[in-house]
Amino acid sequence: MAAPDPKVQLEIMQAFAKAVNRSEPVALVTVVRSTTDYAPAGAKLLLRANGTTLGDLASAFAAEVVADAKRSLALGVSEAFVYPKPRARTRRSEESAAFEVYVEVVRPPTLLIVGGGHVGARVAKLAKFVGFQVAVLDDRPDFANAERFPDADQIICEDFIPALERFPIDETTYIVVVTRGHKHDEAAVRTVVTSPAAYIGMIGSRRRAGAVMKLIRDSGVSVETLARVRTPIGLDIGAETPEEIAVSIVGELLTVRLGGSGRPLSDVAGVAFAE
Repeated sequence: MAAPDPKVQLEIMQAFAKAVNRSEPVALVTVVRSTTDYAPAGAKLLLRANGTTLGDLASAFAAEVVADAKRSLALGVSEAFVYPKPRARTRRSEESAAFEVYVEVVRPPTLLIVGGGHVGARVAKLAKFVGFQVAVLDDRPDFANAERFPDADQIICEDFIPALERFPIDETTYIVVVTRGHKHDEAAVRTVVTSPAAYIGMIGSRRRAGAVMKLIRDSGVSVETLARVRTPIGLDIGAETPEEIAVSIVGELLTVRLGGSGRPLSDVAGVAFAE
């Protein structure tokens, strides 16, 4: 069985790295084991979000592998597959499989903006620029549309609670609540506060935020659960305009995503001057 073509493998890995650097969803399929005249172990195939591929597994299972990789990419889950697929998944059936692949899925984090007002529009633009997949939710057609959010990957025009209940929130989801009133803020936060989201933040003055949090607490949500909600939202940079507030919010998102401290770099690693 011939070894994988090194030029093709290099091209695939370069395309994979490029997609990751651009925060584009992508799946890398690697042959883990091959016991027949199929593509050898180590051979790779790249699947992009638009369905196009790079590479050829030269296998009777190639179409099935691509179909499985598409499902993994849609779900955002890295998985291993064996072929032919056993009726019952057992270790013995895996050992007798003719072909095994691992699908590595890389998807950028998703920012869900609840509220399509001025601040939401600025946050969407800036968040997309720094690598988030952006989804926008508002119940008003005049505020939830492609003209207002040209950079958004998904725009949802629907009542807040049912839309949030269906939205696929996981550990790579960041949620920014910037609705037009405390009633909608309360409904949105209460719906997502027990989700596995990486970040939940709500806009508002200290007084307004406190009132909303009290309503949620009185509905039965524990103080410990509410403690994960960041409100007032954003970093303290003295922001006043929608653009400045967006910078403050996205700065906090990046602090959580990248593990920064939010402190000035001059405090963290200031230049030391020789005496």
